[in-house]
Amino acid sequence: MADTLHSVQQALRILTMLQETEELRLSDVAARLGVGKSSAHRLLATLRESRFVDQTPSRRYRLGPAMSGSWEAAAVEHCLEVAAPHLVRLRDRTLETVHVSTLNGTNSEFRAVSESPRMVRVASKVGESIPAHLTAAGKVMLAALTSEQLHALYPGESLPAPTERAVATRSALLAELDRVRRLGYGRNVGESEEGVAALAVPLRRPSGGPVCNLTVTGPVFRFNPEGTAELSATEEHLLAALRRCAGEIERELRH
Repeated sequence: MADTLHSVQQALRILTMLQETEELRLSDVAARLGVGKSSAHRLLATLRESRFVDQTPSRRYRLGPAMSGSWEAAAVEHCLEVAAPHLVRLRDRTLETVHVSTLNGTNSEFRAVSESPRMVRVASKVGESIPAHLTAAGKVMLAALTSEQLHALYPGESLPAPTERAVATRSALLAELDRVRRLGYGRNVGESEEGVAALAVPLRRPSGGPVCNLTVTGPVFRFNPEGTAELSATEEHLLAALRRCAGEIERELRH
């Protein structure tokens, strides 16, 4: 009985560790538990059988389907709670609409919104979804996925393109996501809808992976009136404010 109770306690410790650190190696788990690798492997194997943990292609362990959904939902809700007052301050600083979004399949879904006080503004509604490949927010979240995950989401080469500036192929999307990873932000100038522009940055959990993203959006004529491929002076200013706000939010995130 004592051995069974100890094993349960050790298994719960593993789940707690994986909530605090997104992925762990077998050696990491063994060291933190203070046990040998064989003992740690037996515990992890048992958790894998029940789908509480999963193993990545790099042989690291992470929360599995039985845990990750509820944990991910809790992490998103925590992020939204922390971000709420920051959204209002960012809106007041930029005078543009700001929102927090998450990735839902191939869609970017608005989870929190603070609308611009200006008469001419971009309106966003909580719960509304837009194809991710057309949005700054969606590009940020897609850029965090692996090549295998992206090909599973987009099995075909052709993508919906509602405007002339929209990304219309998977190849073009993959190239755009490389740019997002390199520069650290997503951009949309008239891709999701004519006349709409946006910039987005990830909101990263303490373990480093993005949990949500932060976006500022407004009319193209204010963001980039010349329609240049490079960031306009206004976009540079907005991106700096966006990154500063994201940093403030991330410092308050616990998971």
